[in-house]
Amino acid sequence: MRLERAHELLDDDQGTPAEIRRSLDELWWINQHLGGLSTWRQLLTRWWERDPSPRSATTLLDVGAGTGQLAAANAAWLRRHGIAVEAFALDRRASHLGAQAPGLVGDAYRLPFADASVDLVTCNLFLHHFHDRPGTPEASNLLGEMARVARRAVLINDLDRAWLPYLAIQVLGLRFSRITRHDGPRSVRQAYTRPELERLARRAGGARCEVRRMWPYRLGMILWP
Repeated sequence: MRLERAHELLDDDQGTPAEIRRSLDELWWINQHLGGLSTWRQLLTRWWERDPSPRSATTLLDVGAGTGQLAAANAAWLRRHGIAVEAFALDRRASHLGAQAPGLVGDAYRLPFADASVDLVTCNLFLHHFHDRPGTPEASNLLGEMARVARRAVLINDLDRAWLPYLAIQVLGLRFSRITRHDGPRSVRQAYTRPELERLARRAGGARCEVRRMWPYRLGMILWP
């Protein structure tokens, strides 16, 4: 499937407050039922297996976090496995942030944290909004900024660009609201493939990088400092 960049309505809050809230709720349903949480369990388990560092006081920053529900869910999963976690959710729009995790309003290109000051930096269904173009390495810059802040790992969970998930989200869109029906197929069309994500990681300076396909039609990536 050819990459096709497109504008998504939720990016700029192009809807009523009720429509935006409903679309954010639907994104959480997608993460619960269509591979979001299961991919995160696999990514966190992989990090846990490979990282021998003490886990007594782990910090987690979710970038482009929306409501913060995903950050809270990942923190809860880690706590159930004996890892003490303090989680933060960062989004550029205060109206998106909820009460599930401490919320920060900020720019993903200029994270308000010092170098290597956060153990885990994560993002979920966020990276596909950014692509390198001649003279504008926006995706490389984003990954580089997350890697700057991360002390132990950067973990990415996003879509795998392919025809089947594209058609599936169009069918599922019949149950969703106007914004989600509009944005869902466009998210798939501008997502990365596995080789593209591996090349992006190398351009961003990710010397140690893992990219895996996850069910159903997700890509999981870990950058190790």
